[in-house]
Amino acid sequence: MNNGIIIGTGKIGLDLYIKLKKAKIFNKIFIFNTNKNSEGAKYCRKKKFSYSDTGILGVKKKLPNSSVIFDCTSAKSNLLITKSLKNYLKKIFYINLTPSKFGNYNVPYFNQNHIPRAINLITCGGQTSIPIIASFKKILKKNLKYVELVSSISAKSAGKATRDNINEYLTNTESAIKQLTKIDNTKVILNINPTTPPVNMMNSLFFETSQPLNKKNYLLLKDQLKKINQKIKFYIPEYNAILFKTFDKKIFRVTVRVVGQGDYLPTYAGNLDIITSSAVFLSKQIKKNYNNDKYKKNNN
Repeated sequence: MNNGIIIGTGKIGLDLYIKLKKAKIFNKIFIFNTNKNSEGAKYCRKKKFSYSDTGILGVKKKLPNSSVIFDCTSAKSNLLITKSLKNYLKKIFYINLTPSKFGNYNVPYFNQNHIPRAINLITCGGQTSIPIIASFKKILKKNLKYVELVSSISAKSAGKATRDNINEYLTNTESAIKQLTKIDNTKVILNINPTTPPVNMMNSLFFETSQPLNKKNYLLLKDQLKKINQKIKFYIPEYNAILFKTFDKKIFRVTVRVVGQGDYLPTYAGNLDIITSSAVFLSKQIKKNYNNDKYKKNNN
């Protein structure tokens, strides 16, 4: 496939660059920002990445020979970038790794026979929880009354963009859960844990049912969760979800832990690793589909 372009040299952008280079999906990977004195820019120069501080102007020059743009900036910056690239977006894949609402919500866990040009990877909370919520709803049906997601991440894994985008994280995650699982009664909470040494990221899902969970349904949920673990581990290797009962028979909990792969990000920053791993997996699917003449014809 042609070249790949990363916008943003924060934690996510740098980790994604390394993952994409290892995956050998693109001919070349370019990474851009606008601040040559940032820590990320210094790291890019030190590691001899294909880096430029020319921002969107530099991106536009690379677009004729590129297939995918990865936006690793912030929700606010995403709005400005997509507005600037409006005339190019119909001819290129744009993977949004920010918590803005630009693009079609996409969770790699589900069928990828057709991938939209504009992709929204939601948030780490959305990526880890939506497959579970959607699958459990099929089993519980109308008995599922309420779902609450509590995401806990290490303070050291929360960079400036993460802290600036907390409101967007919450609203975008809730919106994606409602849209993709058809459950309206949901709530999302984010905790940033300052503990030293840093804790691994953890998402806790709380499910409330109208009627007590019977043994048959519990076993079905447990079996389904095992299948979800196996499938997601294909692109997020250290994903692990566990089902727990509570004292209240109408409430049960699922805990999801993700240990990062340690490319650029530390292993405790599984919350960020989820997003970059998902982006790499989608890139592989795009390459596979892109080589299909019928697919290219239908998307041009």
